[in-house]
Amino acid sequence: MPEWKETYSAQLGPFALDIQDIEDAFEKSIVKHEFPYRDGALLEDMGQKARTIKFRCFFMNETYLLHYDLINYLESKDLFELVHPKYGLIQGAVETMNVRHDDRLETAEIDITFIENLRGKAEPLPYVQVEKSIEEAVASGQEEQMEFFEEAVISELGPEGMDIVAEELVPEEGILEQFTGLSPAGRAYIKRVDAYVRTLEAELIEIANPANGLISAIDYGTNLPGRVIGALARTVERYAVLYNTAGNAPTRFLSSLDAGLTELDESIGDFSEQTRMAGAQRLALEAAYAYQEDEGTYNNLKRIEGQKSFDEEGNYIGSPVGQCMSVNDLESTLALVRAALQESIETGRANNTELQSLKDMALALLTHVNKIKVEREKITEVEIDNELPLHLICLKYGLPYNTAERLLLINGVKQPSFVKGAVKIYAR
Repeated sequence: MPEWKETYSAQLGPFALDIQDIEDAFEKSIVKHEFPYRDGALLEDMGQKARTIKFRCFFMNETYLLHYDLINYLESKDLFELVHPKYGLIQGAVETMNVRHDDRLETAEIDITFIENLRGKAEPLPYVQVEKSIEEAVASGQEEQMEFFEEAVISELGPEGMDIVAEELVPEEGILEQFTGLSPAGRAYIKRVDAYVRTLEAELIEIANPANGLISAIDYGTNLPGRVIGALARTVERYAVLYNTAGNAPTRFLSSLDAGLTELDESIGDFSEQTRMAGAQRLALEAAYAYQEDEGTYNNLKRIEGQKSFDEEGNYIGSPVGQCMSVNDLESTLALVRAALQESIETGRANNTELQSLKDMALALLTHVNKIKVEREKITEVEIDNELPLHLICLKYGLPYNTAERLLLINGVKQPSFVKGAVKIYAR
């Protein structure tokens, strides 16, 4: 088991990695012109050499077997994309890969040396307004999913499928009854599609779709792909409304939504790839909404912590603003959503389709979480020998007493008036 250190989230090609000991080397090519009978040398700067990035990644337990896939993936002579946790997207090649593994413990450590292709400017990850980015990607994703479904119909039915997907449909009428002159194979396929859409439209009919939601603003057209993907998107949206109840924490909400969509997929059984793809996009969208709201909550907490919570008479004048997501919450929700997106990306790749919008969603969410983790205060641990109230611990270490509410969250303290032992606080 590797010694615990701070880990970072990165991605090499399609593989999401937890990495440690990341090291970036920026080496100059310096020519030294030396002269007889003269001390020193005249230096000539010939520019920077290839930038190298070294890091260590881990595969343990359920992810152990994935390290074989990574090794095979890196056999390619093509350039790879590395999403650096600090500098973003970098293209290059893997020069060395040292693997240490133990089959009995199902643990693998891989040291990778990555060389950048051409020298780019080192800049911090740009700020991404995650809600806007994901909404734009979802709109593109719906277009890509309609194209994906269209290709599936043509692949299944051949030339007849091309005529089927081009047919204009009346939205209020059933799908099967609007097609005539179909072959037996075509009629059987459209019958499956019709049953699939009828099942979707009958799900959670007591829940109204939001009139101002993103899905309501997307034009799905009147052909078969638009009819199917539109019905699917509206059904998944109703599931999100169902599970997003008041007081439901983002982690629990996203986990429940994912479980609910899995049950929907299993209950229908047919067109599973389409159902999972729509679900992955909705999970990404709901995660973006949760992250954006969490950022607003955090900013409000920081603002309130600089103000008085009590008036001169001792009356509480503060106002509750909710609780921020912890780092564990951010990482667990990110892992859940990216796993769903990755599944659909691999589905598209297996069908020779690159679903770029899903990649954009995964990258935007990863960039946002990484930036939030960097910007928010570092946490350190202190030892409290005698029982103290949490707000006094804040004052002892130079923090506003209002910070006690956030310390209560990250420590999971049951009795904030009697705190003793190891306590996590924000470093000043």
